[in-house]
Amino acid sequence: MKKLSFAIIGFLLVLAISTAFGAVTQKPEFVLDSFKMKLGSTLPISGIMKGEVDLNGFESSDTTVVEILAGGTLKARSTGRSILSYTYLDARDREITLECHIEVNRYEGTFDVVSGSVKKEIIYHTLDLGDYQVIVEDTRGAKPSFPEVKREGYIFGGWYLDPGYEVKLGESQRFGVDTTFYARWITVADEGVSASHSAFYDDIEGHWAKNAIEAISYKGYFNGVAERTFGPELTMTRAMAVAVLGRMEEVSTSGDYDLKVSDVSTDAYYAPYLGWAISNNIVTDVKDGAFRPNDNITREEIANYIANYVAYKKYDVELIYAPTFNDIGNLSSTSKDAIKLLFNATVMNGMTENTFGPAELVTRAQMAQIFYNLYNFSMKSEL
Repeated sequence: MKKLSFAIIGFLLVLAISTAFGAVTQKPEFVLDSFKMKLGSTLPISGIMKGEVDLNGFESSDTTVVEILAGGTLKARSTGRSILSYTYLDARDREITLECHIEVNRYEGTFDVVSGSVKKEIIYHTLDLGDYQVIVEDTRGAKPSFPEVKREGYIFGGWYLDPGYEVKLGESQRFGVDTTFYARWITVADEGVSASHSAFYDDIEGHWAKNAIEAISYKGYFNGVAERTFGPELTMTRAMAVAVLGRMEEVSTSGDYDLKVSDVSTDAYYAPYLGWAISNNIVTDVKDGAFRPNDNITREEIANYIANYVAYKKYDVELIYAPTFNDIGNLSSTSKDAIKLLFNATVMNGMTENTFGPAELVTRAQMAQIFYNLYNFSMKSEL
């Protein structure tokens, strides 16, 4: 995952001893290898040192960056680097110096995960907000990351720089000021708004997958995410992928299937499709009783599902070509076989000539193209 820069102070422990041996009772030492805090905040020295400590023994190499206040408190004054040193005499009057290297950065990000309702500042940790899970890691640049965000019953539409969702957070943007990022949520009811034909979609004109989106939407395999909106660049969840596959197979939504999973309600719109897929060994990656329906689906996962579907339908595929993807060597033999099968069936190609991108997330446009290819393959197989 990419990383977002926040205001930090990083402490790296360096121990310099002027003599080769000797000890003191309750020898002073830095107890933290690293510590993070925002620019302008304070840190008591007692929080990073233990032992017999004399506050007069501390010095900062650059007090404009880190100042030592009265009472033994560190204050982050400005961006830059400073060395916090502590010098004392041991029991044999030998001078010992400890050094703590400090770096101060100034940028701070605030993520508004509920889009204008509740703002949560998240720094250096995973924040669990019930329906919202946001994962952010720290880094030392000023480039924004793209936190992973999930919300039950919604599709994540991206991070924006304004609450009206006019300016989307871009890959190359950098920030020299504190910034608030707003999450856009798209309401999903049974994976969206039904459309008999994608002429109802305003956001696919000129898109490379327009023909596939039109054909698959017309057949009812895909729905829109909102009125007149297909959302071609939005990612697909595992639940959505199974729903599309089930619609293609015309699975009855009133069927009685044993879900065999603990994280899916029987009244979920995709439950009948999932029950059918599990019962027929199409979905085989349930772990510890969990399907993880709201996780975004990867290319490797959908390749395995479709390969299992091809086996379920007993379609014949001539394995003439051996794909030369250089990024599938560490995959399981099952995944490699699935990729080879779909490559020969012209259902899935590589992301480039030499890469398949097994861990890449699948967008709705890409999924439409995959299922359009699968439909065409199935028509030839059933002749």
